[in-house]
Amino acid sequence: MRPRQEVSARPGPGRAAGGPGAAVLRAHRAVVGNALRVTAASCVAFYVCRYGLDLAVMSVYATFTVVALGALARIPGSGRQRAATVLTAIPAGLALLTLGTLLAVETWAAVLGMLVIGFLVAYAGTTGPRIAGAAPGMQLLYILPCFPPYAPDTLGQRLSGFVLGAVLLALAERLVLPEPDTPSFRRLLAEAADAAAGLADHHGGPVTGPALARAHTASDALRAARVPPADLPSSPTLAHKAMAHAAEAVRTLLARLVALHAVAGGRHAYRPETVALLQGISGAARAAAVALRRGGRLRPGEGPSPEALQRELAPARAHRALDSLEQLGGDDRLVFLRRRSQVVQAADAAVVLVLATRLLLGDRTVDRNPAGHAFGYARTRAPELWWWRLTTHLTPRSVIFQNACRFALGLAAARAVAGLLDLQHGFWVLLATLTLTRTTSLETRSAVRQALLGTLVGALLAGGLLAVVHDRAAVYAVLLPPVMLLAFVVGPLRGLAWAQGGFTLVVATLFAQVSPVTWQLAPVRLLDVLAGSLIGLACGLVAWPRGAGREVSRSMAGVCSAVADAIGRTVGHVVEAGPADARGSASVAGATGTAGTGGILALNRALALAQESLAQYQSEPREETARQPDWPAVLVAGADARRGERLLPGRPGRITHHEVGAWLQRAAADAAADYRALAHRLCADDAAAQDQRPPPRPSLDIRALLAVAPPVPRDSPDREARARSAALLLDSVIWLDALTADLDRIHQEV
Repeated sequence: MRPRQEVSARPGPGRAAGGPGAAVLRAHRAVVGNALRVTAASCVAFYVCRYGLDLAVMSVYATFTVVALGALARIPGSGRQRAATVLTAIPAGLALLTLGTLLAVETWAAVLGMLVIGFLVAYAGTTGPRIAGAAPGMQLLYILPCFPPYAPDTLGQRLSGFVLGAVLLALAERLVLPEPDTPSFRRLLAEAADAAAGLADHHGGPVTGPALARAHTASDALRAARVPPADLPSSPTLAHKAMAHAAEAVRTLLARLVALHAVAGGRHAYRPETVALLQGISGAARAAAVALRRGGRLRPGEGPSPEALQRELAPARAHRALDSLEQLGGDDRLVFLRRRSQVVQAADAAVVLVLATRLLLGDRTVDRNPAGHAFGYARTRAPELWWWRLTTHLTPRSVIFQNACRFALGLAAARAVAGLLDLQHGFWVLLATLTLTRTTSLETRSAVRQALLGTLVGALLAGGLLAVVHDRAAVYAVLLPPVMLLAFVVGPLRGLAWAQGGFTLVVATLFAQVSPVTWQLAPVRLLDVLAGSLIGLACGLVAWPRGAGREVSRSMAGVCSAVADAIGRTVGHVVEAGPADARGSASVAGATGTAGTGGILALNRALALAQESLAQYQSEPREETARQPDWPAVLVAGADARRGERLLPGRPGRITHHEVGAWLQRAAADAAADYRALAHRLCADDAAAQDQRPPPRPSLDIRALLAVAPPVPRDSPDREARARSAALLLDSVIWLDALTADLDRIHQEV
């Protein structure tokens, strides 16, 4: 069997880092703990059913349920979370067992069911890591009953055995060396909000080292790579979408506050309106932290409110804009302008954090707030959210779709071979196909070699055991727990060969107690594993044999194209279009290709496909090349583009001055064209074309912008409106400047 990956060597949040030795000890403890849980639950289930109730069929299904969901599956999380996942899977498991039993009537029906159900179960992993982790075990629950003999009269025993095994496994997850609880994502959000409030409080002097360290730690703890998979807000539910939105907002808030203090230095004093705004940020962040820790649902008038902060934000924008238009000259002034921009951007992020917190706690009216345009999903019904998630990866360009097709084709082919050749234990053929198929042909070949070697050694030992012990059931009953414990400990620690050899011994010891067997069971097991391995190898060679190696380039190119589209859409919203601006608008649209795009949903979809491709690519063995693209930098650019598209169009005012608007449109067209060129290069099949690197584009010069920005007389009747327009302009320039810097970082690595 495929070894289960229990614990990463990197310490996660809430666990003290103790160096490599401590990481190895944690990993070993996790493997031993899981082996004890699976052994205890499966042996109790088997003995109760086989010797207590004398129900052989029920004993097999109870035992294999524990093995499927406890050893084959890779359900993440603490003991409590794993137990909840196992219990939640019971209705789906009952349906799969029933379908498998009924479709076993004919080989063609079983093959067709394997093709459809194999794809659906594997594709269901798009909805979150818990379902994805349970998918291999759920596949086994369908595979087990879909073989002859066709015995619908035993369906009651099969279902009863499954329920008993699932309940015993859930109890073992909770009681037998359970995995420790980790900090909830809400707690991580609350700690980050508190850290942001602490930074915002430092507006009268330099920031202390502990405050900055706390901010960095809190922000890092919210990174997807640092959060345990079971705690990630990755499902399509409204609560998880709100948590993900809050995480993006609080990390942006921390980044802006850290940058603010880095820019400020010790030379500039904060003005009263800036101090008031920082105090508002601190109060809003603390209120969000209190609400996150308290939990529950909000009642009318309860919880954090963004209104007070928004009242401070409006004049701060105007003051900053007037400064930018009236007090020109000198590097100190540019530093000052950037600092004031960081304050307002931090306030915007704090407003989004408060709104996301309110949505998380049940307030679905957040889209009515002036800043609530980024929460268009707040009133979306749950079926629509799930449908969007399920259809996001329904494309041949998705690695999840590719993997689901690969597994479904392999399982259907294995079922057809087992049925047409009337193999004695066809179940093992499909089990080998399920556990040995990998995402690349290279990895599949390596897995097959190890599995065959381990199965050969295990078959020799199992044959000797069966020949010596023969039909003494009591001996097998005594040997089952230590053999099972040893197999489930050594396999994950020593590799696939040991896992397959150990599981061969487990199978022999188990089936010898169910029905009379001879030493010939061992070579049958070896031949079935060989057949399943060959089928898995053939599918690996036919269906996307290169894995995610090529797909990651295409998906990242899709992100770059989506970023270019987002630039065009955003600038098109912030610049007031008029007859004089038609040429500039056309140039931006031409460079970005905005016609026919699906808005921000297209960018979200591109990011989702790219993140999955990158995750699989990083997990696959590959030959090291001289230069590897910095794919995370592309994802950062996508996140920056999405943040600007969510925030800038909702700002008050529009850029109406013709020369200023034309300057911004030209800068946007240049940035969009660069991202389009990068997308074209990433999609190129020619290695020489991918190696070409354009010269770096210089950062946007705010002084060049100020040179074309007209002054605003103090007695101007539209002074405030023009000030809001200038504020929006400066925010748009800083946003474009960040995207240009992202592109420069990508070019340095690609």
